[in-house]
Amino acid sequence: MSTEFVPAAEVRPTTFAVRASDHVARGQQRGEELRTGIVSTLDAYRRYFSHLSITEAAVQSAAASSWQQLREWWPTGAEEVEAVAAGAGIDVTGLMEIIARTEIMTQAAAAPTECSTVSHTSPGASVAAQNWDWAADFSTLWHFNDVGSVPGQYRHVGIVEFGMLGKIGLNEAGVGVLLNILKHAGDEAGGVPIHMILARVLAEAGTLAEALEIIDSAPTSSSSIITVITAEAAVQVEIAGALKRERRARAASSADGETGKSGFLIHTNHFLHPDLLDGAMELRPDSTSQERYRHLAEAVVRFEAERAVAGNGEGSSESAASSDGEAHLPVTVGDLTKLLTTGPGEAPVCCTPAPDAAYGYRSATLVSVRIDPARKQIDLAPGSPAEGLNGNRRFQL
Repeated sequence: MSTEFVPAAEVRPTTFAVRASDHVARGQQRGEELRTGIVSTLDAYRRYFSHLSITEAAVQSAAASSWQQLREWWPTGAEEVEAVAAGAGIDVTGLMEIIARTEIMTQAAAAPTECSTVSHTSPGASVAAQNWDWAADFSTLWHFNDVGSVPGQYRHVGIVEFGMLGKIGLNEAGVGVLLNILKHAGDEAGGVPIHMILARVLAEAGTLAEALEIIDSAPTSSSSIITVITAEAAVQVEIAGALKRERRARAASSADGETGKSGFLIHTNHFLHPDLLDGAMELRPDSTSQERYRHLAEAVVRFEAERAVAGNGEGSSESAASSDGEAHLPVTVGDLTKLLTTGPGEAPVCCTPAPDAAYGYRSATLVSVRIDPARKQIDLAPGSPAEGLNGNRRFQL
């Protein structure tokens, strides 16, 4: 297999738009239409697991365990996964090697790559954005995902890796999800795949409360942070193995999130909730998570200062009164995109692989994601915002 990769910003992904009578027919169609991409993604992950020194037997055992957990936790989702596998002509355990790749990789000494997420809570107008970073070698192994509703499930749009039902996205009820990987001493393989939790939230959650209930109900075994975004608010759910804790903006105490009035929440790839710090680990020895977090925190402070000046200026027709009586301008997905844009010499919030980086050691921002739930709008662009967002696709639900 070639060690070359397509630069992320040059990728023009396919759009898989599926409309079916039920979830099984939908899965069958996914497997049949995306068979080539699914097989290529499975081959790529098997190579990657080998690079991470995870044996074939360990991969298969972890995939089988996650499959059993999924069947118990979300039978409907498991039926759709079975249909995808059948449509693609592969064994369901093989497909689970893609879907449960996060759980499988808990068996590696170090996680491969990292992400950065920013959200702003403003009741009725909350927004969120993410730079999704992953191994550059997977730059072509994802697609736009436009999943039509079936009885009991919402339409949702976002990005997924080939073979997955859902990942990062927004549904027609205005519930969106973003994902960052974390690492904890208690991590192990075999839990419900984090990507199936995301898929279920997008399919079934009509409110923020319903999304949080779905996440809390899942028997997890690996660590991640899911940002749930609705027009009402953004909530970060940190997951450490089986444990889960929520973080919110304008929290009453630092244990519950960010205190103060700004409404911003930031997350990179290290734990923030005090209940989960015991056993918390960096993803890898050269992690930039702390550096990126500090950069974003400082960028938010500067942005807030500029926003306060603009909001208090005379003739500011767009300003509105906040709950504490101060004037402010609305925070937009465009503002979040600027916060997530970095260049040479800055913390790598926008991630570009070094020219001489070897296979398995080259990370890249594969997709820039911006979600505006009140407008039922999601923007998805290959590459990082520093690369111009030239391939941006806007979906209106």
